[in-house]
Amino acid sequence: MIYWLHIARQNDRTMLHKDRCPAVPSHNITTDFWEGGWFEYPDKERALAAMEQSGTNDHRKCPLCKP
Repeated sequence: MIYWLHIARQNDRTMLHKDRCPAVPSHNITTDFWEGGWFEYPDKERALAAMEQSGTNDHRKCPLCKP
């Protein structure tokens, strides 16, 4: 299973999603770590580690897909 992090620097928030979550965009996504965006991780451990290192203060798990 693939996990996605949505880093929203303007909101100071990072949210974890599963790969089939309806909130994850289905088209190609351009991301920039400093500006934010969508980032793909092959497993939950790596995604959670990246979430902690994202530089945002608010870390959440998606209420729709409940990863």
